[in-house]
Amino acid sequence: MTEDNIDDDWTNYSSAQYGTGENNFEEEEINESQLLNDDLDFYDENYEISPAPSISGQTHLVRIGCCDFCLGRVGGVSLANKTLKQAGVEIRSEVLKLNPDLENIEKVCPLCEDLFSEIDLIASRLISELKEYEFSRLQLGFQLPNDLLESEEYIRINFGDKRSSNLKQALSSEISMKIRMLLETDVEIVNESPEILALIDCLTLSVKLECRSLYLYTRYCKLERGLPQTKWHCRTCKGRGCEKCDYTGLQYLESVQSLIADPLLEIFSADSHSTHSMGREDIDVRCLGNGRPTVIELKNPKKRNADLDKLTSLVNKSAKGRVEIKQLRNSNKSEVVRVKDAAADKSYHICFKVSNFDEEGNELEINLTDDEIISKISKLHGAELNQRTPKRVSHRRADKIRKRKIIDLFEIKVDGKIIEFKLRAQSGTYIKEMVTSDSGRTTPSVAELLDLTCEVEWLDVIDIHSD
Repeated sequence: MTEDNIDDDWTNYSSAQYGTGENNFEEEEINESQLLNDDLDFYDENYEISPAPSISGQTHLVRIGCCDFCLGRVGGVSLANKTLKQAGVEIRSEVLKLNPDLENIEKVCPLCEDLFSEIDLIASRLISELKEYEFSRLQLGFQLPNDLLESEEYIRINFGDKRSSNLKQALSSEISMKIRMLLETDVEIVNESPEILALIDCLTLSVKLECRSLYLYTRYCKLERGLPQTKWHCRTCKGRGCEKCDYTGLQYLESVQSLIADPLLEIFSADSHSTHSMGREDIDVRCLGNGRPTVIELKNPKKRNADLDKLTSLVNKSAKGRVEIKQLRNSNKSEVVRVKDAAADKSYHICFKVSNFDEEGNELEINLTDDEIISKISKLHGAELNQRTPKRVSHRRADKIRKRKIIDLFEIKVDGKIIEFKLRAQSGTYIKEMVTSDSGRTTPSVAELLDLTCEVEWLDVIDIHSD
């Protein structure tokens, strides 16, 4: 998969914790009066203690009940060719030679509350949750009590080695080593752009997975009119299901989105999907040529690897000529942003009917020759349009005037009252309204130039100039 350079918000769980207290510590800002002696019973004679790796610092860490793992990470000894626990055992052995009375101290480790003793349990639960997923990049996040983080930071800064790792770093390192041993495939433990985030609740030792969406890029051609671009909820029940929509929740049973993405759900064992396209076409408009750029998002996919050539053929076969996609390729969230924000010129082929009516609605003859019609329409070549938001989309678009340019207009054909031509227009141009004028909301327009009533018969997008 192409790595996504945009951080998803949920990756911030990697530093999740309970409570809302700040976790920024400066040694000079902390004093013993900030902590309750009833809660922490290890501050007698602090003035004589030097931070580890001094023997007084290491002795103090043993005295307050640090486990071997925490002794190893904050005790200041080299970790070359040894684990945290081995380093901790080494420190404890040296301390007990000088202070044998400390040998039988049994306390809950104040640095981790004995979390390191649960590493095997956490790792096994994590492996159990991950077994259904196919992935190569994993991020670990930890949810820890705020008071534990505060006391751990205080002890580590004041009595531990200055270069020691904090609790989350050490937990992540230990669990990473354990799951690499248990997993059958190679997995990279990362701090950004993961495929799965495993959030570990260190109070309950439970594991929650957040699976990153899988993105696939393609270009689609819509070859049949009457298909909406995306899933369209029933207007009556708003998607809940009712008698009018036969309890499907859909205004239209099929869409470009469903024809493209539904076949992929089973392949990738995903829960649902979305499509992110460069603009959109109306339900009665075809999209031809090289197709419309779109990114398919598959949410919570259990599988990530598939033959994209075969999938492309599968989608096209399943769509039965109604929709056709170009070669699928891997994509990412940053490309979603690029595709949706792109402002590409588009070329169209439009066909419309002209009529002439008097004030009473009686139809009159059209007193324009074919050459006159072509000459008048040609005036739109290079014209700048003032387009007020069309009535048909005013319920979902801001009511304002947009300026758009007709870049080119060509191949005008007149066959009695039926006229068609091709044009290239700036992104965001309302093409139907450029013809009909939308009761004067678009100016200039074909209807205005001809002084006739224009009714669109059909419209095709014939190219999207995005490359």
